[in-house]
Amino acid sequence: MGQLVRRVLLVEDDPGMRDAIRTLLERAGFHVAIARDGAEAWELLGHGPRPVAILTDLYTPRMTGHDLVARVRRTPRLASVPIIAMSGARADRSRPAAEAFLEKPFSREQLEWALARVGA
Repeated sequence: MGQLVRRVLLVEDDPGMRDAIRTLLERAGFHVAIARDGAEAWELLGHGPRPVAILTDLYTPRMTGHDLVARVRRTPRLASVPIIAMSGARADRSRPAAEAFLEKPFSREQLEWALARVGA
């Protein structure tokens, strides 16, 4: 019997940060879909498989993570997908519809904690 594929959507505009997080996720056994901003993520969510979790930077070009989270929560097919918000802004805790928050940079252990917390 085939192994269950755990897909995560990673939304991050910084190439170095994106590669580092993708590597951590892949080592943890996730299949990672990449979006550089909320608009690209929204496009992927519209026609791709439903992820087990979304990790999104809150500040990306074209469509912010805040806007992406709001759209996901208003879409019945996606509303229950757990969201982990990420930001380098120390004081930024404005994540009303996210189940977890990671302050960048974060460790592998912090990422694993957030993924476990949301049930991914």
